[in-house]
Amino acid sequence: MDGFQNQGGGSSSQRTKPLIQRVPPVLLNMTLEFKKCFEPRLVSLGPLHHGDPKFQSAEVSKLQFAAFFALENRTTDDSLFGKIKAEIKDLRKCFKPDDIKDYDYEKLAWMLFIDENQIHYGVLQILIESANDPQKWKKSLKGFIAQNLVTNIPGEHKRSTVKVPDREDYAHLLEWLRAEHLVGDEVKRESSTIGNMLLYCADSQRHGKTFHSITELRESGIHVKPTQTINLKNIYFYCKFLGKLMMPHLLVDDSTVSKFLNLVALETCRDFRNEFEITTYLCFLDSLINTADDVKELSGTLMWITTYLCFLNSLIDTADDVKEQRVTVMLHNYLGSDEEVADLFNKMSRDLVPDQQWYSDVVKDIHKCCNNPWTAALAYAYYTHFSSSWSILAFLGAIIGLLFSATQAYSRCRRTDIKISELLETSPLKECAFSHLCLCFLPQ
Repeated sequence: MDGFQNQGGGSSSQRTKPLIQRVPPVLLNMTLEFKKCFEPRLVSLGPLHHGDPKFQSAEVSKLQFAAFFALENRTTDDSLFGKIKAEIKDLRKCFKPDDIKDYDYEKLAWMLFIDENQIHYGVLQILIESANDPQKWKKSLKGFIAQNLVTNIPGEHKRSTVKVPDREDYAHLLEWLRAEHLVGDEVKRESSTIGNMLLYCADSQRHGKTFHSITELRESGIHVKPTQTINLKNIYFYCKFLGKLMMPHLLVDDSTVSKFLNLVALETCRDFRNEFEITTYLCFLDSLINTADDVKELSGTLMWITTYLCFLNSLIDTADDVKEQRVTVMLHNYLGSDEEVADLFNKMSRDLVPDQQWYSDVVKDIHKCCNNPWTAALAYAYYTHFSSSWSILAFLGAIIGLLFSATQAYSRCRRTDIKISELLETSPLKECAFSHLCLCFLPQ
């Protein structure tokens, strides 16, 4: 039984650190149109694609770059290769044994030096420590990670700051990139007293779709707003007068699909113990975006990775949903049309399975808010009559006008009463009325 579990990738054989390995076949079969995201285009890196004739033209460039690094740091190729060869037993542990069975220690060490010094984190550490100014290279590496965060919005330097990693045993840069998407403060805001009453009065038993798209949320009085952290886990919902769904910013460009799918592939490795944060995020995002309007709404607002992706997928169904997110400044679209973005998220998370525990409280509160007729009525009144600043100013002007009219009417009535009182005080009719009143009480 133990042997069966080890071969089958059971829980007893799972690791907290993933190996460098091929993309799981199940993911390749699910996303055939995105297969190019998992394959090199110009140069082979490491044993998985070594020797492919398509990449032979890049072999000379590898040697030139290695020689340039050695020259710039006043060392030699033999010295750097010797340091990697001295650590090759530990470096081999980052690969699946079947993928490197055809390479002896020396051949693998040379390949890691020439081919994979851009991926293998252990090799990068050896090369950086051998440089004249290690801090310069560490800073450069941190900058590279920061630039590739999907939450890295141009001009938002505070959000894209990458700290020195607490751990030094990452298998490769992709693992570090994933970790950076899941760090940072998780800021929460509580619902107001009125908001809690609205959520409490809702019919929590009546469920519709698992998630609602951005357009549907807006019709129910729920706005999507950006958080101030790069942590993809920091998604929460609160209600004051209208509902607010808070999510991190998201940058969508030509590299977004490749980043997300490779992060999802990392999470689906059978030897990697994780909670599928990125996958769930993508599914959640997909549920929010259905149409171009949803993309537009998010693109003025924002956008964990498997869980986050599933959540995002549930929000995005059409181009309208993309439009909605773009307007709220959550999603920054550098890819193309809103329809392209909506189609992208819907296809990317089509067969992904999220962790249902993540965002469960968020989804529950969203359902409560959407199922409450009062929130829908308030949202309708707000968007119909107060959706723009001009309509609000017009409403305030009308209220002020009514107050002035009421004040003037009251003043006129007040002056009229005073004049009548003064008239009665000076009129002979008052004496006649007093005499008549006295006669009424005289004995007969």
